[in-house]
Amino acid sequence: MIKNLAIITNTNSVNSDLWKVHCNQVRKYFKEPHYVFSDTFNTSIKIKKFIPYNKEEKFRTQFLSCIGQIEEEYCLYLNEDYLIYDKPDYKKLQEYVNVLEGNSCLSFIRLAKGMDAYDIPFSNTLQYLDCRNNYFFSQTASLWRTSHLLLIHKYGPDLHIAGKVMNEQFEVAASDVARSLGIQGLYHYDGESKRGTHHYDSKVFPYTASALVKGKWNLSEYGTELQKLKQEHGIDFSKRSHC
Repeated sequence: MIKNLAIITNTNSVNSDLWKVHCNQVRKYFKEPHYVFSDTFNTSIKIKKFIPYNKEEKFRTQFLSCIGQIEEEYCLYLNEDYLIYDKPDYKKLQEYVNVLEGNSCLSFIRLAKGMDAYDIPFSNTLQYLDCRNNYFFSQTASLWRTSHLLLIHKYGPDLHIAGKVMNEQFEVAASDVARSLGIQGLYHYDGESKRGTHHYDSKVFPYTASALVKGKWNLSEYGTELQKLKQEHGIDFSKRSHC
């Protein structure tokens, strides 16, 4: 168990059919406290704590009201369609939390490589994420210094996470906020294969990024992994279309 680490999952009732498999996989592989942020939740699913938000508010305000209740110094950020499909590398995860603890200038470590064009090594398996990256802030599976994740939402514009217009998406606007706050981050890459168009697999944290694409099961990228989870947890693919 990693000291001072919380696992947080941001979700909403639209994706409630993923809660059971997501939370069961977190509980299968982790002993750290697991918090779920949502408008509603199935309380029969075992987690540390359900932290509700007002579904009438925008994403930024929703998340800010929840993250402020996390007492652990570090957090592992997840969405509900980030499904862990294999055993994580706990030793490496502890090493990465130690990196954050020993380097106060660092705010986060992404657990998988995205479309990052720069090669600026920090260690054998960590690279600096260039702050000029359009998605310098991103909702990907990452280890965060909890207080810094809170600050980005505190000073960020009150927007939804996504939308048709790019500059009206919190995930886009928050990159400028992160830069203005002097946020610095790293990402993990250890020679993993590319998965789909925009991201790579992760040896340290094997997960589906993402299991859903525009609300459809992402069987084109994670068919093998999702079929295995279907057998283990009884996922009903017929409730959604797939791509």
